[in-house]
Amino acid sequence: MNKPDAYLVESIPLDLVDLRLPDGVAETKIALKRLVDGAQKTIDVTAVYWSLIDDGDDMAGLSAERLEELGAGYGRALFEALENAARRGVRIRILEATGFGESENPQLPESTQLILQFPAQVQVRQIDLMPWFGGGIVHHKNWIVDGRSFYLGSANMDWRSLTQVKELGVIVENQPTAAADAVQQFEAWWQFAALEPQTAEVVDAVAQKPRLVPDWSDLVMGNGRSPHPFAATNYNQANPLPLIADDVSGTAFLTASPPELGNDGRTDDLTGLLHTIHTAESSICLSVMNFLPAGWLDEVMFHWPALTDALLQAAINRGVHVRLLISQWPYTYPATWPFLQALHDWAAAAGGENGGRIEVKQMILPGWDETEGETRRYAGHSRVNHTKYIVNEQRLNVGTSNMIYGYFTQTIGGSLNTDHPALVKQAQAVFDRDWESDWARPLAAKTSKVGD
Repeated sequence: MNKPDAYLVESIPLDLVDLRLPDGVAETKIALKRLVDGAQKTIDVTAVYWSLIDDGDDMAGLSAERLEELGAGYGRALFEALENAARRGVRIRILEATGFGESENPQLPESTQLILQFPAQVQVRQIDLMPWFGGGIVHHKNWIVDGRSFYLGSANMDWRSLTQVKELGVIVENQPTAAADAVQQFEAWWQFAALEPQTAEVVDAVAQKPRLVPDWSDLVMGNGRSPHPFAATNYNQANPLPLIADDVSGTAFLTASPPELGNDGRTDDLTGLLHTIHTAESSICLSVMNFLPAGWLDEVMFHWPALTDALLQAAINRGVHVRLLISQWPYTYPATWPFLQALHDWAAAAGGENGGRIEVKQMILPGWDETEGETRRYAGHSRVNHTKYIVNEQRLNVGTSNMIYGYFTQTIGGSLNTDHPALVKQAQAVFDRDWESDWARPLAAKTSKVGD
């Protein structure tokens, strides 16, 4: 029961029976409930919003019977597991985004329900990033249990993330060193939620425009910079922590975004992501809902080259085979496909003898266009590949951030980065299955190949 382990967990829409779990990968809905059911002392949670409970007819007319067919009961069971944990004396701390605590249910927000039922056991803090960064939300998804085990991944506090949205995360069990580092980052955010804004205006080097940051940011020059307020971590990209899976040892490190809100010394989320790209020798496989080499300041788009430059360098300079699996659903940014087509074409036009190439596919789940309107068959904001991970032949980055500039500079998120062969193998199996599925469609008729 107390054996250390780590493994990937995945959510697959219930009716997509052709997408089977690879060996070693568990179901999110089962694994999360098991974590909560096993809690003895503490549960720390970060959440964007709450929608575990969706009983009865929802706002757009799906019946209670249809919601059960879609798996809404699994969300209710997970919420009841939290209630039961509080009843047996487990202390629960919840960090959530301001204004996102409300469920779709016409009831009290679920986090508020927990506080009212168990005022001695449950604490909630909300984070408003607007006065600190001029925008952004809490986008991290994390469950930490008893300071020994944790989940980190793309699944929201939402029944749809268990049964109607494709998600990927990692569970680390009975590994106090890794879990303590996750707790330390949670403590930094918990502390931050109680601070009064202390900000400075800097010129964003990418946007070439002013933007707001906390006054301890590395972007603040000279005497204007305040001391870093959060405790230091001992673990980062240069000094990873030990990680055990399948009785084999590997290493890992946890990242955080934005950089100003990570523990002192912690690797930031973008740096961790780029590390996985830069260390690739033969293969890069990236799966994410939103990918856009851009950002916005004052509602004006600007170019952000960090990810696309790294991918092009891998393909053109090092001969790496790059595969990008990007989601199509009603909320896909219109600029996504022209940008990715340009990336595809740029790699094809570059020339060279290394044989690298960039392929792009759209991940289009059936029913993605049946989530709105009176005749819809599925719940809103479902039927989408919501994963956020990148795997090369020797490393895995699995996290919570979409690949757009603001997620790394204004939004609370993070990732687990590891060289553990078991986790790398599991992630590669998930990606290959999706890439070869009927739901992955080429963006262009011709694959870009350096030297064609």
